[in-house]
Amino acid sequence: MIQDLWHTFPRTLVERINSLLDEAEPSPAKAFQLYKSCQSENLWSDTFEKFQKKLNLFYQLPKHDRKKSAMDKVLDAPMSSVTFEEFHLNFRNGLVDNRSLTSLASWTHHLLRVGGKYTSLVIAEDVITKTLNYITHPPLFEKSSNIDFDDFCEAWKKTVFKLYGRNHDAEMTRIVGELRMLSAQLIQEESEHRERPLLIPGIYLTQTEIDWTMAVMEAAEENLEMPKYPLSRGPQKPRLIELLRVVQLFKIVQNTKLPEFVQHRERIRATILDRCQRLLADKAS
Repeated sequence: MIQDLWHTFPRTLVERINSLLDEAEPSPAKAFQLYKSCQSENLWSDTFEKFQKKLNLFYQLPKHDRKKSAMDKVLDAPMSSVTFEEFHLNFRNGLVDNRSLTSLASWTHHLLRVGGKYTSLVIAEDVITKTLNYITHPPLFEKSSNIDFDDFCEAWKKTVFKLYGRNHDAEMTRIVGELRMLSAQLIQEESEHRERPLLIPGIYLTQTEIDWTMAVMEAAEENLEMPKYPLSRGPQKPRLIELLRVVQLFKIVQNTKLPEFVQHRERIRATILDRCQRLLADKAS
């Protein structure tokens, strides 16, 4: 049972982090901003205090019931879909339930200790709680929604550095490296187990995408440094997204001397070559 939980730990963790927003309520500043928006559009003519009570009742509804129609019932007129978009919360304008956060920190600490068999100070429950607090109270330059596993790892490293300086750098590098491996392997397994269609239609690739795929293939063949994806927004096509994930996994194991990583290097390199060759063979002319 514990090994099954550990195997899916990276994915479950980010799902649980993002689901903290399902129980969140708007911060006082966000509540007032929503009040002013509704007031300016003649959707609400009463006091802020009364608006806030209606707002709190709305956010107490289960997430799937928080529809525009539910809020429209208490307003003077139905709001527009654009206005309703303002009611979606993120970690910058939503208040996360502290009990849910501490429960998640306890679960994370337990899995790292029992599933990962880590004993380092960096997995202490207090450290994980501070990491989750960093994520759910993000500075301006950090993401405020759609948290992924790399975001958690980076927040964790920043938290450990703030608490202990560089005293635990070696431990953090090893543990985070192993966890990123676990995450990348999980993604790869899910991709490989997805049913492959009998006939793969041709995929249209831009010249930029072709050039990057060929550069990745060459880097894998020659064991060179993997090229960065040329566009800042990242690939948009599913097969290119999957290739990039395997490339990121290869970067972890490419230069390491840790034996638990070295054994995976050739298998991952072969996967990259296979995916590059298939992409170039399947591209629509």
